[in-house]
Amino acid sequence: MNIEVRVAGNEELKNWDSLIEVSPYGSIFHILDWLRIAEKHTNSKLYPLIGIKGEKVIGVFPIFYKKKGPLKMVFSPPPKVGIPYMGPVLLGYEKLKQEKKESLIMDFFTGVDNFIHDNFNPDYISFELSPGLIDCRPFKWLGYQAEPLYSYLLDISVGLSDLESNFSIQARRNIKKAEKDGMSIELGSKEGLLVLYDRLYGRYEEQERKIPISKDYLIDVFDKFNPKNLKVFIIWYQEDIISGGIKLCYNDRIIDWIGQPKTTVRTANDYLHWGVMKWGIEHKLNYYEILGANTLSISQFKSKFNPELDVYFGIKKATISGTVAEKLYKIKRGK
Repeated sequence: MNIEVRVAGNEELKNWDSLIEVSPYGSIFHILDWLRIAEKHTNSKLYPLIGIKGEKVIGVFPIFYKKKGPLKMVFSPPPKVGIPYMGPVLLGYEKLKQEKKESLIMDFFTGVDNFIHDNFNPDYISFELSPGLIDCRPFKWLGYQAEPLYSYLLDISVGLSDLESNFSIQARRNIKKAEKDGMSIELGSKEGLLVLYDRLYGRYEEQERKIPISKDYLIDVFDKFNPKNLKVFIIWYQEDIISGGIKLCYNDRIIDWIGQPKTTVRTANDYLHWGVMKWGIEHKLNYYEILGANTLSISQFKSKFNPELDVYFGIKKATISGTVAEKLYKIKRGK
């Protein structure tokens, strides 16, 4: 293997975000500030791994190590921070011929696997790869399990009228009714974000579930990424906030991240998504990524906007004790 995998040094970390930005597999969740916020709020240790061939960086791979009792775990992304995917970011990969592609990722992922086992000998490893990085065979060859996961993606560069024409009849009716009823959408502040969080918290309590992210984490993300990369959209109706969403902007897309609390006004969340798409078009963004396609009840609502399915992969390796702990963890959370 001629790829060196190690923790990125200080000088390399200075260029980390620029590497993320130029790769088609880089996301806002890979940005160093976000990684450090996630580290803080998960009581884990971040290891920003870098892969180098000769003097050239061929990829980065942030991982998080956490020990709970006797259980040793490695994640990318870590749980309970609302990050749908993370994993490796490859550089120059898409320009290679297939033979070199396969050689590069096999060597890189083998190096990452060796680093993890040499340093942590974990009971449980979990990765969710970025959409578009579909070759998970090296992980399977290294003894991992792979599972397809899904997101939704809308090309909003076609314009609002073309988008609307492909919405379901019910979605179009709801948007028109919301407008007729005087519903409005606007960008909110931190106060709006806190209102939305409290609504979501209440909704989870109604279902006797624990909200998976903390208010302090959300505030830290807001303080670091608003207004450039984080937008709070608020839906007003009859002088009251009835819904809204926290959206992320990075490169050419806007991501439907957190929000849309259930409301008694059934047209509100259709109107919210329409308003976000309209805003995205006005600000020259090309894609609207709608999370939630892995959950039946959520996908039934969000598919009405006629998005394309976007596939990514969950990767897992576990010892017997790690598998038992995972099952207990899922039962405890009510999954």
